[in-house]
Amino acid sequence: MARGRRFDMTDWLARYLLGPASVAHPRRAGRSATEEERRRESALQAEFVRVRDASGRVYLVDRATAEATGATPVDEPGRP
Repeated sequence: MARGRRFDMTDWLARYLLGPASVAHPRRAGRSATEEERRRESALQAEFVRVRDASGRVYLVDRATAEATGATPVDEPGRP
């Protein structure tokens, strides 16, 4: 019985934590972003900023709130 339960947990982890399997060829280049996606990304970056709380957790807040509370934006390397 325990063995079947372990496989059920593995199945759950694979399905819900890792997500669906990719069916694309791994060496195939991904598609480029559409103009609408670029506009949306620019709007989100203009509206929100990443900040770090006292416990070290990084999260998003709108810029007005971050400026009003004096939160320090987090510079994350590799982020556009």
